[in-house]
Amino acid sequence: MDRTPPKPFGRLIPAIIAVVVGVALAEVVFRIAVFPDWKAVSQATFVHHPIYDTFQKPNLEVRRLNPPNYDVINRTNSLGFRDREEGFEEDLAGIWAAGASNAYGGFVEDHEAFPSVLQDMGYKIANFSSEGHRLGNQVKVVRHLTSQGYRPRAIVFEMTLNNVLGRYDEAIADMKQPLKIPELNAPAKPASTATAQLKSQLGKLLESFEVSKIGIKGRLINNSAIYCWLKVGINGVPMFRKWALKAGLREDVALKDSAPPDVLRNLTKTPEDNVIHSTVDFTVALKDWIDSTLGVPFGVVLIPSHHQLDGASFARYERHLGFKQGELDASRPYRLLLRGLTARGITVLDTAPALMASDKFLSFPDDGHMNATAHRIVAEEIAAWLPRKLGLDPDL
Repeated sequence: MDRTPPKPFGRLIPAIIAVVVGVALAEVVFRIAVFPDWKAVSQATFVHHPIYDTFQKPNLEVRRLNPPNYDVINRTNSLGFRDREEGFEEDLAGIWAAGASNAYGGFVEDHEAFPSVLQDMGYKIANFSSEGHRLGNQVKVVRHLTSQGYRPRAIVFEMTLNNVLGRYDEAIADMKQPLKIPELNAPAKPASTATAQLKSQLGKLLESFEVSKIGIKGRLINNSAIYCWLKVGINGVPMFRKWALKAGLREDVALKDSAPPDVLRNLTKTPEDNVIHSTVDFTVALKDWIDSTLGVPFGVVLIPSHHQLDGASFARYERHLGFKQGELDASRPYRLLLRGLTARGITVLDTAPALMASDKFLSFPDDGHMNATAHRIVAEEIAAWLPRKLGLDPDL
């Protein structure tokens, strides 16, 4: 009798093939039937800018989908800004609006973002904002366009709590140095040896196969309908959406705040308040640069955090961290930053009263960014503030 033991990989290889074929078939089903809108979840908006260190793509037209939060189209002009193409040169002689995600308005339609609403109110607005960046990146935009010979009527920075808070020592130092502008069209230097050429090619190959968590997630979200459905599409099914939240598979926006918890403590001073002082110092340094270089009005539009605007959400966050009710104060960073900026001579628009007076929900169910309603309120507040505080009437 033949007692030859089975080959160790005799069953493994067919099993692997079966799994690969099964996943491929499932991917086809998801692309065709389950989540045909999966491409709208891709990161097509993210292209690194070599001067600004931001992520903005020129001539963009991309659908951004995240049910039940938003389903919008984002467009950018040939310079990568969330602004119009025709007439942008005229806008560059108007008000320069800089900021991060809320000023960029990535989760609302083009015409709903508050810089665009202001444009409809008669102001020429050049929107330099980008997503996911801090003040230092926006200053690079202002400095670069200034070096190109453009001159605005005024400069307005949007600052949303608590993302804007940070330590800006390095950014303040950078502002005192010449802006680094790489030679974008400079010819590449030829490799001196065959070994150097090989190393260069291997480096490029390894970059394309980045094994970091971010790199893997980026490839999945750009190439897999199954992953996109698990990340976003599942939210479109109420039963699955609730289950994913309870299971911890979906991020709960109520349990997130970018400020260190100590900054929120209901105390006179905390060790983490230095992020507020540093943010004030940077803003003052920016104003000094604008005064000396451009000599135009400068102002800050201060926007509250989603926790400050939604008390019920903040109460859940407070319990989540193990604090008793009242031990944390959602408005504390906003008040301290407003007080610090005003005391140092910065013209500030306090949007909190108008936003908190609204009886409408001002963000998204799963995202703390402003929705179209909040953008409209902010635009109306800015339109009333510009002539009163900065002496700027509409252009049209």
